[in-house]
Amino acid sequence: MAADSTTPEVTGLTLRSLLTGCALVVLISLGAPHSIWTFGSTEITWSFFPAGVGFLFLCLVLVNTLLKQHRPAWALNSAELMTVLAMSLVIIGIPVFLTGYFLAIPTTPYYFASAENQWGEFVIPHLPAWLLPSNEGLAMTWFFEGLPPGEPTPWATLFDAWAMPLFWWLSFIFTLFFVCFCIVVILRKQWVERERLAYPLMEVPQTLVTDATEGLPPILRNKVFWIGAAIPLFIVFWNIIGYFFHFFPTIEWNYPIQTLRGFPPINIRLYFPVIGFMYFANLNVSFSIWFFFLLTLIEEGLFNRFGLGVTDADKFVWGLPSTSWQCWGAFVTLVLWGLWVARDHIKDVFRKAWNTDLPIDDSREMMSYRASVVGLVIGTVYMLVWLNKVGMEWWVASSFLAFVLIAYLGITRLVIQTGIYYLTTPVVSQAMTMMSFGTSAISAPGLAALGLCYSFFGDVQSIFMTSAAHAAKLQSSLRIARRGFALAIGLAVVLSFAVSLTNLISMAYEQGASNFNSWIFRVSSGAGVMAFGDVMAKIKTPADFHAQKLGFFGIGAAAMSVLTFMQYRFPWWPLHPVGLAVSAIWMIRNQAVAIFISWAAKSLIMRFGGIELYRKAAPFFIGLIVGYFLGVGISFIVDVVFFPGNGHAIMHG
Repeated sequence: MAADSTTPEVTGLTLRSLLTGCALVVLISLGAPHSIWTFGSTEITWSFFPAGVGFLFLCLVLVNTLLKQHRPAWALNSAELMTVLAMSLVIIGIPVFLTGYFLAIPTTPYYFASAENQWGEFVIPHLPAWLLPSNEGLAMTWFFEGLPPGEPTPWATLFDAWAMPLFWWLSFIFTLFFVCFCIVVILRKQWVERERLAYPLMEVPQTLVTDATEGLPPILRNKVFWIGAAIPLFIVFWNIIGYFFHFFPTIEWNYPIQTLRGFPPINIRLYFPVIGFMYFANLNVSFSIWFFFLLTLIEEGLFNRFGLGVTDADKFVWGLPSTSWQCWGAFVTLVLWGLWVARDHIKDVFRKAWNTDLPIDDSREMMSYRASVVGLVIGTVYMLVWLNKVGMEWWVASSFLAFVLIAYLGITRLVIQTGIYYLTTPVVSQAMTMMSFGTSAISAPGLAALGLCYSFFGDVQSIFMTSAAHAAKLQSSLRIARRGFALAIGLAVVLSFAVSLTNLISMAYEQGASNFNSWIFRVSSGAGVMAFGDVMAKIKTPADFHAQKLGFFGIGAAAMSVLTFMQYRFPWWPLHPVGLAVSAIWMIRNQAVAIFISWAAKSLIMRFGGIELYRKAAPFFIGLIVGYFLGVGISFIVDVVFFPGNGHAIMHG
């Protein structure tokens, strides 16, 4: 599948691929919020290769196969298909996890403030007005409650309320995306060519676009593939019968098992994409993930039984505080060690940016090294200035932004190396900044600004950097012309924001955002209430740095350092450090059993059949993934047609 250095570049951005990619971007951007907030169905953009993208891409491949047979001139080639896929992947975090939060949080203060909660005294005076939509003309009241019946949409009032905040928010978010893109370009060669990371999530699309003389990809003519696909499809079709007949027994996707008193339960979940994707990860990686998960489970149980550890939870951190901070220490150490290993390459990139005559080749990157380095520097400076103008002191802004980028880098590195399907950060950057320096050392405007920044860095999922890294891998492997490819990514991001914002704001004024089937818009306990309630508490009762949390952070960092040393020093060492870096993340609890199943299956296959049997079995695991994508897509269509508002979520949460 991969192209060598002598392979000529091919153009991926054509009029037909651009139109197809834009169509998929619009469908995903419109469908994602409706799927969970209106239809009550499966969240189609959750994960780093979500079902919404997988289902639409599979449909595109099948349609393209028919075109190859009947209208060959209309069919997309491999480069065009990968361009369409990249456009779909880079926008997965926009419709729900980004647009949703940065509309839910800044809209809350003016609407929710009251004499009882004292926000008007402790919070609102420290928030920049240019980032908060005004409630003049009841614009925010109608946003949460919906327009009165028969009331025409007051477009002039809404424009005045939304125009300036959206401009400044988007200026920061677009800059953050661009900086992430520059980092991916800088590190792509290190990850792909020097460290040879696995990129397990890209196995499916690269297999599906393999050229076939008959038109149909060879994988779709493989019986082993269809055996794998039949398993999730059978469960979905069986359960769809139960949608219509409530007396019909259903097959559950989740089987929680309670262990000892005080110990967290073990969730046995039928996560078929996790089983499939982890098959393509290294065995020591998958073994270490479930091993450290069990170790952390025991640790948390002991903490609960004996009343040990940290009890003060951080906002937007869903795991046990003690092990979350321990995991965060390992996570940060993993990122810093990865940068240290890449130091020679990074030096070469910066030297190339200064002197373009140096021999290091950047012709296969999505952007030149000079443009990437300059973009990284200018973008970082702009974000620091923006954060300072919002209210953060320079040192607070620097710390916060540094840990934001560390979190993005860590998630990206872990996903492309291990194939973990869902992943977030163990601790958010706001908590790290506040606990390291103490809330007493940060001004009230700085604390308010940190709370406001939960709008884009709170529930950190389906991030752009990871999708951009996958896109860079596809682009370099197929030698797709970089300029058109990068332009396609940029167009997809802009289009998705335009569609998502227009759609979500329209939905809110039509239905009332507080009526969405989503906790983040709840007026009593939503994301905005959580963020600014925490801000008010920290302004009213400032505290020094949190020695206990930082102690667990240090324990995780030290353990990670020892594991890293053992891995690099002793080839026989069985535990990979990445397992510790994700051990306490709540998403791993839902995936650990599936990861164990994948590890056990691959171990047996390699032990008794070697590499030959591994290759023969690979279509079965790809079938598990594709069958799940098909099943979710079909279930979603059934929900839209027959059960709008009362849908059926598959493998959600």
